[in-house]
Amino acid sequence: MTLLDKAKDKLAGVMGNSDAKPEKEPINTPEQQKIYAMVDNDYQVFKENRQSMEEQWRLEARFYRGDHWEGLRSDQAIKMRPSNVDNIAGAQIDSILGKITGWDPFPDFEAQEEGDEEKAQDLNDFIPYELRQIGFRSKYVLAVKSAVIHGPLILQTLYDPTVEGGRGKFRYDGQNDIIPVELGSFFPDPRVRDFIYLQKMGAIIINTRQTMEYIRERWPEQGKKVMPDQDSNDTDIFNTGLDSQESFNYTSTSTQNYSSQQNTAGLLEYWYRGLPKMVTSEDKELFAEQARSNMAEGKDPSEAIAKAEGQMEGVHCIYVTTSGVFLEHKAYVYDHGKYPFSARTLSPIEGNIWGKGFMRDMIKPQMMLNRFAELAVETMSKQGNAAIVYEEGAINSKQVRAWKEGRSTPGSMLPIAADAMNRWKELEGVNVPTTVLNMIQHYLEMLQKIPGQFDSANGQASSNVTSGEQAKALISAASTRLNTVTDAIQETLQEVFAQYVELIAQFYTTERIARVTGRRVGMSRNSLVNGVPTSFDNPLEDGGFERMEVTEEYVPMFDIQVNIAADKPVDREYWIQMAFNMLQMVDPITQLPMIDAEAVRYTVQYGRMEPMNVIQQRIQEAAQVQQQQQEAIIQAQQLQQENQALQQQVAQATDQQMMQQQQDKQFEQGIQQQKVDIEAAKAAAALTKQPA
Repeated sequence: MTLLDKAKDKLAGVMGNSDAKPEKEPINTPEQQKIYAMVDNDYQVFKENRQSMEEQWRLEARFYRGDHWEGLRSDQAIKMRPSNVDNIAGAQIDSILGKITGWDPFPDFEAQEEGDEEKAQDLNDFIPYELRQIGFRSKYVLAVKSAVIHGPLILQTLYDPTVEGGRGKFRYDGQNDIIPVELGSFFPDPRVRDFIYLQKMGAIIINTRQTMEYIRERWPEQGKKVMPDQDSNDTDIFNTGLDSQESFNYTSTSTQNYSSQQNTAGLLEYWYRGLPKMVTSEDKELFAEQARSNMAEGKDPSEAIAKAEGQMEGVHCIYVTTSGVFLEHKAYVYDHGKYPFSARTLSPIEGNIWGKGFMRDMIKPQMMLNRFAELAVETMSKQGNAAIVYEEGAINSKQVRAWKEGRSTPGSMLPIAADAMNRWKELEGVNVPTTVLNMIQHYLEMLQKIPGQFDSANGQASSNVTSGEQAKALISAASTRLNTVTDAIQETLQEVFAQYVELIAQFYTTERIARVTGRRVGMSRNSLVNGVPTSFDNPLEDGGFERMEVTEEYVPMFDIQVNIAADKPVDREYWIQMAFNMLQMVDPITQLPMIDAEAVRYTVQYGRMEPMNVIQQRIQEAAQVQQQQQEAIIQAQQLQQENQALQQQVAQATDQQMMQQQQDKQFEQGIQQQKVDIEAAKAAAALTKQPA
């Protein structure tokens, strides 16, 4: 590289040099080119099958934004006519979105195998903390919003190795993540007709725009062969005009900012399942090292050996650019062997994998409402500012302009020819027909009936509702239409969280710490996986085998429940009354209170209840402390009783000892008396024997 070339590279901005030239060396090897051709062929087929839906999605997006006349009239025509827009369809979408996403979508894990209860409890405490760390709430709302408008709900569960977090001895590299997949970037296998069978697809392709810096940093060797392009029409489906330039009422509707696509390139991720099409030397060495490590630790190396040899089915990913550069083939990306995508459609349509959202059926009523409202406005404007007819010469050409500009101005003075007061006449307009007003009311009702969201459910009182209970019944009935929608979302999130647990077991080799309600929760692979004894035939140099007893590791299964209500109460009095009612209730299983006084105080202070798992954990801890206190009291009473018994025994022993001493004393006294009597008898006998 010459000195001039080095200077150009240093002075190149983020958008690159305008005189950059491609490399002369071959872009791909023959094997890489063959894989790229396969990827590109499938991509073209997948893209062609999706194109029939893109125009409909653009129309739905436009109506949500409020651009109801865009593409239907020229800018000049829009300015000349009222072009009325009352975006009730967009407001209904926001209302539905608020009802669906009112609750935080946290999972509830329950152990399937005996002995996994503690792991399930740790997941219940750790996962909500983890979801807050990755900002899942905003991503979840974004994904559901797209689904409510268009139909498909698509989430990707992945591992990002570029993230660094933690501090001190708890520092870690890499982070699991859940991201919404943009509708324009997702190209599924068209042979599968329902997202329920997504895991049976032959391949899934993701097309995203990436900066040249990202590509060259991640793939240094092949990345330098990639040249920037601005061909983003395949993914920026919402930035493309609806009408063709040949149509009579064509007006440009493209909002695409081409400057934002400079120095970027299209990146294709080709995900497929089964046996890998190739295993690179880096992947072979990685799996071989993993097998040796497992052998040293007494773990089953069979899976790692099969991966190194490419003899095991799994999920793999090929990275290429839309310009034709092969970047990488990554074999066995995730141990669970599934596509890292979970998808459902909120309103399935037979034979169409994409289904439909709420906006599609509201487009026509919204369009007709706009037209009838515009017709009413134009009719009223003609009535208030009628047309004028005049004889030639009554108003000359110069005076016509003054009439046009000043006729509707209050207090204006308009010129007219002499003796011409009877030579002009004002044509009065007609009243707005009642049929127009009736049609406006009709389409207003249709925009409520179609999505099932009536004014009463959105906080507006109806003149037909005369009691509070009737209003509550109407609001409850309005939420019924959303039950099937929430069921589809719950199924999707259950798959997402199941894969998230699998990724924790695969990538969290360093313990991740979370503190929940004063309890320190640690989560890592070692704390999550289970093991069972098995045997492994280790090949020897002489061709024989040595049978070894090893441990086979596996990720335990959990029952996962995700509860999403169609409507979340927000009234402060509701929660306070609920708290006082639950304070009197007892759990029939544990015989413990449903909530405690602290939960009631929290509800009164903040106007909402604490999460039930927090309340239950506090009640259980208090019950354990109370039980320990009762056991201590019972133990103290037992010790006191034993002490009293010992004192009685000591008293009895003392009395017996005193009696024994008294008896011994009496016995000694009797012995002494006998001795005295014997001595006296001896003395008397001696006296009788003496002579007189």
